[in-house]
Amino acid sequence: METADELRSLQLAELEILLEFQRVCEKLGLRYYLTAGTLLGAVRHKGFIPWDDDIDVAMPRRDYDRLVQEGPGLFDPRYIYQEYRTEPNFPYYFAKLRKRDTVVEEPILRAIQMEQGIYIDIFPLDRCPDGDRRATLLFKGIELLDCAVLARVSPEFACGYQKPYMRLLWGLLRRFPNRWLFALREGTRKLLGTGGARLCTAGGHHGYPREVYQPEWFRQTVALKFEGHGFPAPCGWEKLLENMYGDYMTPPPEEGRQGHFKE
Repeated sequence: METADELRSLQLAELEILLEFQRVCEKLGLRYYLTAGTLLGAVRHKGFIPWDDDIDVAMPRRDYDRLVQEGPGLFDPRYIYQEYRTEPNFPYYFAKLRKRDTVVEEPILRAIQMEQGIYIDIFPLDRCPDGDRRATLLFKGIELLDCAVLARVSPEFACGYQKPYMRLLWGLLRRFPNRWLFALREGTRKLLGTGGARLCTAGGHHGYPREVYQPEWFRQTVALKFEGHGFPAPCGWEKLLENMYGDYMTPPPEEGRQGHFKE
């Protein structure tokens, strides 16, 4: 658990990474938005939620894919862009931008052989199926495939599935090579998202239905202040936060105020 000074140092390092991310996105003309706890922090605190220790942004799929194609060579050498297409051991559906020569211990990732520095999370905004059943299948399918990759690259990862059929599926999938799992994950996204009118961040922390969005929430951007800097947010930020957190202006009880880097 971080001390107050350690937490603030971590937050300022993440802000530095966000500003580098913003620089490259502006250079390439890419769209992105503050989302999740970072968006909530901008609205409720004009900066970090006091106990938060990460930064989340989301990008439309077309912009997200352009970033992985054109962005890695544009980032300052002090930073490294990680995504499954750039890092063979990277397990997640989303990406991270890390600061080199820093150390942060995220328990679920610490045993993986890859760069482990301070980071921000970058989520693709994908099409979401219109029906609840197919949407749930999309979220569960991506989660299952993420867990299969984690089991292959991290000796410390333990499956948390309780239902026998989910444990069986996870046990079978973890035998596949990473490249097969990545292809299955992309195929799941393309198959289930085709024709959907809604948007989603299917690899996010909150899951279905809290990370399903109406497209009009993203048709325009508004500038919000975050730690003294202006960053783009979806025009429908109020509806997004209400969908994700409910009464988002009321902080959680003390026992719920913790970051990501805790055992």
